[in-house]
Amino acid sequence: MTLAVADQPSMSPRRARFVRHWTSRLVAFGEFIDGYDLLVIGAAMLFLRPYFGLTAFQVGVVTAAAFVGAAVGLLVFGDLSDRFGRRVIFMINLGFFVVASIAAAFVQEVWQLVVARFVLGVAVGMDIPTSHAFLTEIAPKSRRGRIAGSLPNMMWLGGAIVSVLLALALAPVFGDETWRWLFGLAALPAAAVLLARQFLPESPRWLRAKGRAEEAQRVYDVLGLEPPKCEVVEKRNYRALLAGGAWRRLVTVTAFFAIQAFGGAVATVAGPLIISSIGIGVSNTLYFSLLSFVVGLVAVVLGTLVIDRINRRWLGVWTCLGVFAAGLGIAVTGEQPGVGLVIFWVAYATLTWFGPGVLSWVWSTEAFPTALRGLGSGIAQCATRLAIGLNVFLAPMLVQNHGITVVAWYSCAFLVSALIVLAAPWLATTGVELEEANRVESGKPVQV
Repeated sequence: MTLAVADQPSMSPRRARFVRHWTSRLVAFGEFIDGYDLLVIGAAMLFLRPYFGLTAFQVGVVTAAAFVGAAVGLLVFGDLSDRFGRRVIFMINLGFFVVASIAAAFVQEVWQLVVARFVLGVAVGMDIPTSHAFLTEIAPKSRRGRIAGSLPNMMWLGGAIVSVLLALALAPVFGDETWRWLFGLAALPAAAVLLARQFLPESPRWLRAKGRAEEAQRVYDVLGLEPPKCEVVEKRNYRALLAGGAWRRLVTVTAFFAIQAFGGAVATVAGPLIISSIGIGVSNTLYFSLLSFVVGLVAVVLGTLVIDRINRRWLGVWTCLGVFAAGLGIAVTGEQPGVGLVIFWVAYATLTWFGPGVLSWVWSTEAFPTALRGLGSGIAQCATRLAIGLNVFLAPMLVQNHGITVVAWYSCAFLVSALIVLAAPWLATTGVELEEANRVESGKPVQV
């Protein structure tokens, strides 16, 4: 089946210049919107909780709704992006996002908010595997870590930072109604990106996988990229995700992505819920959350200097072990907040984003062939969103009973993540062609 919107629009010189300079940024900007919306709930909950008189259970349900919705969107639309192309999903997903954001700002009951956040999560889930696959497919092997891993995460953290800054700026003006503005304002950048993305081309690797070599070559020329040396025309076959050693790649990247995200949510969406337990007030909690995001952004930027230069596998192992140690430090120092807590919290956020937070994005698209990349990435991201949803669902109740020491429990996820990476030598994908990376077995690339 072929959809008309998947056809390549005419490439005028002006449009060609726009495409070359803005394609990767516009694709990655979807993660800015993702980061803003999925993490704004952490700040919004500081106002929602007293506004609706939410119980700890209700806080967990409202917070987790978007993550569950994203899991559904990831699984369904990851597959559809493989079937019909990356561009067609770009054309519709942000429209859903705009409508859901506005709806969330006008709800009157808790159940309405849960529904709006779930639908908004589905919209986010449409974009993630599509943009994730697209960025991987246009990235040269020498910069794939930066383009497919660092760039979307910089955008994601940028969205998170904006969400906290807006909360700090709007709270003195709108008080308990601040959450409405935080949700509604998300529609503005989504609408702008929706319009700009109309000019993007289809992924050239997806076109080649469908046998549309001439169209693919035109896109490569416009983007100023060299096509892969081996032309691969693939038929969609779900069994390919499980055939031979492929199931090991699927299980490895899915488990690593989900488990590290379960622990990493401490430094992102669950941060305000956990930090507020030490009684430092709404403003200080928001500043603490902002610190986590800024530190994370700095870590991702610094990580761009090494992610395509050193062995990614060992980068993953050592940073995961470092986050685990920092989590234990938070648990020890958190009962009496001071400099020690700040140092360990900064270390937790820094190492999370310097290593596993970015590597999971790179590995979860390198692991799959083009014909199944959206679906494979969608499966990994689906499990990840459910893991984050489980974290934020449990956090209010765990913190209520055990305080900040729960961070030590969450940090154990990174110990498990380090063991997963140690058991998967094929994750050393630095400098490997994409077509070889998703056929690696036991650390040895299979010739394409």
